[in-house]
Amino acid sequence: MMLTVVLLLLGAALFVLYPFFIRQDDIIQDAALTRQQANVQLFKEQQAQFQQQLERQEIDEAEYQRLIEDGQQLLLRNTEVRSADTSAAPVQGLWLPPVLILAMASATFFTYQKLGAEDDENILRLMGQGSEQSTQQQTLAWNASLTSALKARVQQRPDNIYYWAMLAQSAIARGDMREASHYFASAIEVEPGDSFLLGQYAEALFLAEGSRFSPEVVRALDRAFAVDSNNQTVLGLKGIQAFENREFKLAITYWEAARRGLDPASATWQALQSGIDRVNQVIGALEETQPQLLATQIQVALSLSPAIVYMPDQLVFVAVVRESGSPMPLAARKLRAKDLPLEVTLTDKDALMAGQNLSSAQRVRVVARLSQSGSATPEAGDWEAVSEGFELTESAQLISLHIDRQRP
Repeated sequence: MMLTVVLLLLGAALFVLYPFFIRQDDIIQDAALTRQQANVQLFKEQQAQFQQQLERQEIDEAEYQRLIEDGQQLLLRNTEVRSADTSAAPVQGLWLPPVLILAMASATFFTYQKLGAEDDENILRLMGQGSEQSTQQQTLAWNASLTSALKARVQQRPDNIYYWAMLAQSAIARGDMREASHYFASAIEVEPGDSFLLGQYAEALFLAEGSRFSPEVVRALDRAFAVDSNNQTVLGLKGIQAFENREFKLAITYWEAARRGLDPASATWQALQSGIDRVNQVIGALEETQPQLLATQIQVALSLSPAIVYMPDQLVFVAVVRESGSPMPLAARKLRAKDLPLEVTLTDKDALMAGQNLSSAQRVRVVARLSQSGSATPEAGDWEAVSEGFELTESAQLISLHIDRQRP
């Protein structure tokens, strides 16, 4: 690479030197010839003028001959002086070529250091050597070299999300999920709306936290879901979160969406199906221990204010909670905004936790919320409606909710 740059600079130097040496004599000769032609033309014009004066008898023949001879002598002297000047004229500006060549070389090397791709070519070369490693020791040494080159390059080019992602994948291969989450976070700073990076960051952070939904993980997950609610990685995590919160039907919904489009023979599809089967077993066990699940019912008539701007697939959560005390829903259902207006019936089958259902409460209220982020957790900017508290009875009750108030 360096040899190529030197050869190109030598070629460019020829163009810089060409005007100073190759064409210098021609330029001088052309200039001298032009001046000589101008003097001859001037002499001819004077001669014509003298001839007219002679014909008009303004001068006599002797005066005419004297003027012509003076003009000839003047033309001869000018030609001799110009020729002497031309032959004695030194080549000017010889100091300029080396200055220009040095400046050109310096600018070229400086620009290449800033904008060149030599380090990128080195990384590409190292990547191509990955399949050539035959032993574990060679693989470890190769991986260390590649990681070192990537770390050095992202310091020079921090806006290259592909290098950040490669560093993150390398950290995952080493089992260092904390470091991987940091690399994904750096990539997100460059592309904050990239759904793939957001999903990978949420997953890496979840694993770095010991598979625990810490507040930081929840924020990362909700942000990724808000950007792309169809991201399979994010849907898988949302299903795990819902299952841990004993929102079993919601977990099934997320996992069914995550496996959509996957090959049923793939390990990911089978893992998601295994989770769905497990949730169905839990729901079946709950129903067996609660034979009177339909004893208490609440019918809810839902509608959206026409002033609200929403997406057809935007999630609407409707839940029954105790009038006072824990905000944990006694029954809940997830709907789509495009389905409203709609009447939905909530029963003990819609309970999220064993022992926490409609039959276990006396006074409740109903909450309906249009989520802006897709999260079941209420957030600022969501639209909602909340009923007054009322007494539960075994007969079906109808509650009308018109969603028209935005959470501050």
